[in-house]
Amino acid sequence: EVINIMAESIAIFVERELLFGTEGKVEGLKAGVKLEVKSAKGTEITADELIKTKRKIKQRYQKSAIWIMSPETLTAISLLKDSNGRYLLQDDITNDFGYTLLGKPVYESDNMEEIGAGNTPIFYGDMSGLATKFVEELEIEVLREKYADQHAVGVVAWMEFDAKVEDAQKISKLVCKTGTN
Repeated sequence: EVINIMAESIAIFVERELLFGTEGKVEGLKAGVKLEVKSAKGTEITADELIKTKRKIKQRYQKSAIWIMSPETLTAISLLKDSNGRYLLQDDITNDFGYTLLGKPVYESDNMEEIGAGNTPIFYGDMSGLATKFVEELEIEVLREKYADQHAVGVVAWMEFDAKVEDAQKISKLVCKTGTN
């Protein structure tokens, strides 16, 4: 059970690093993505801004494109309607993620920032533009003898990886305006 909990924690950590990185270590999407749309307000996103974010990506990269956003951002976007009163977000049981937005799958991540001044609540594009390199695969080891005198068991995990935006024309981001207006 402990190993499963650690594996899940590591998966969350790796996802966060791929999205936001750590200065001087993993670059991640936030720092590496140069194609960006800024929202007009720091507290909301409009349908026009979503369309502009999608259109930043050239047609040849649209086939494998997806949206990445937090559950809270997805909730806010699920309330957006077009001029005919139709919701932009559609339920889609035919894809792995369950929703489509402007015809593309939506992936929810608890690691994503919410809509808010200066935040990056949405990434869009073909994520093959983010190069990842796993130098050392994940290893989890149970340490029985080290903690035996305390009648305990230790578990340690390590891995080495890196990520960097390799093809900047494949991924865009929506950044909220700094400030609330």
